[in-house]
Amino acid sequence: IFFERFQKSSNFQEPSILEGTNVYGLSHYPDSVRNGAVGTLDHTYSGVFVQDNWRPTSHLSVNLGVRSDWETWPSRVLNTQHGIDPRLGVAYSLGTSRNFVVRAGIGLFHGIIPAPLLACQLPSCGGNTKFRAEENNLNSVSQLYGFASTGGIGGGFQQAFDALINTGTYPDFATYNPAPPFTFTGPASIVRFTQNHKLPYGIQNSVSLEFEPMKDHVLNVSYLRTHGVHLGSFYNINQAPNGEICGRHNSFGGVGCKPQFTGASGNFVYFEADSRWYSEFDGLLVTLNKRMSHHVSYGISYTWSKSLDNGPNPSFVLIPEDSSNFRAEKALSADHAAHRFVGNATFTGPTKMNMLVNNWQLSSILTFESPHYFTKFAGLDTNGDQFTSNDRVGIEPRNTFKGDSYQSVDMRLSRTFKLTEKLSLEGLAESFNTLNTLNVRFYNTVYGGTDFNPVGTPGSFQEGSFNPGYGTRRAIFNPRQIQFALRLTW
Repeated sequence: IFFERFQKSSNFQEPSILEGTNVYGLSHYPDSVRNGAVGTLDHTYSGVFVQDNWRPTSHLSVNLGVRSDWETWPSRVLNTQHGIDPRLGVAYSLGTSRNFVVRAGIGLFHGIIPAPLLACQLPSCGGNTKFRAEENNLNSVSQLYGFASTGGIGGGFQQAFDALINTGTYPDFATYNPAPPFTFTGPASIVRFTQNHKLPYGIQNSVSLEFEPMKDHVLNVSYLRTHGVHLGSFYNINQAPNGEICGRHNSFGGVGCKPQFTGASGNFVYFEADSRWYSEFDGLLVTLNKRMSHHVSYGISYTWSKSLDNGPNPSFVLIPEDSSNFRAEKALSADHAAHRFVGNATFTGPTKMNMLVNNWQLSSILTFESPHYFTKFAGLDTNGDQFTSNDRVGIEPRNTFKGDSYQSVDMRLSRTFKLTEKLSLEGLAESFNTLNTLNVRFYNTVYGGTDFNPVGTPGSFQEGSFNPGYGTRRAIFNPRQIQFALRLTW
């Protein structure tokens, strides 16, 4: 149970919400209390950009630019960060009948501090104590707490929950009878930023070759590499080393040891926001486009790519399992898709034949994408740090559960009616996922155990899991959708 206290005058030790008010029974929080958890931070964002285009010859053009961005926050929040982004682009035309053009570019591209995450620190998320000297001095105006207890129906957790809901009594002041074997409560810091949090940036370089293989066609082959640096997220620093448990497995048959931890402080949880993450993307992109001629145009695009990162996702389930070993988090990115194909075509009818066939247009988009990968979660505290959301099974790396491919066909049929010289009416019929393909977006990847069981273990399900829901669909993309529209143009 997570709950919030508002009375700083009592060092956030008031026994109940508003002296026993049943706010969870649809009673209203007084504005004086609600406004007590409001925080305001001054923030500025500034940038300048200089660019020059140079054409030393009729075949060569050079684009050189530099951009500088900086953000300012109050001194107790973050140090001022400056981003300097030089960029260079070159294009060379070979001047042949096929119009060969070679392009190349390199540059830095800075992002911004994750302000929505920082905005939570002052009202409630930051807590009122620093865990490390590197953190900023922005204390929250209220205080979050967490409570955990064992016991089933009628046990400590049930009693605490009932007291909070029915009378507004905070869990650590509830009366337990009988006393549960394990009860823990403490302050919770959901996110506290380091003072010298860096601006994230990407190092991007690309090279491409473009030419016209035949009339009305343009073929482009390009390579793109992007390296993300100082990406921002948060992680659990309430971890103190507590040995290892060996004999753990991964799903590939490997055996090894899993580091164990215990709480490093009296905090229920403590998450620190920093800029320690990175990402890599390498992609080969091939596109062929045909301009509209003889009533037909089309485009074909294929991408072959690989994305790696160490988990720069500000989500409780995606933070590092071992906060002292970010290298163990390196894996295929959650956004990785090795292959992606998109094809589109447009067919237009005649305009001056007869009233039955004039001004029709048929369009289609085909999209195919290889599977994404997901992390196999234990659903339990497998490393002893009192936090369960991000624990993986055994010694399994991130993102090893292979999802399903994506397939979709979209169609559009339209016809334009000329009402007057300047007025026209267009009727449209559109369908998305026309074939009604079942495309799975997310899976249930909670294994339900501290280690992998042998496949075929009696009573087990997929991959030896005793969780019957493991590997089942959790969310899907939209089924077939059909819509009709009229568009009036004048």
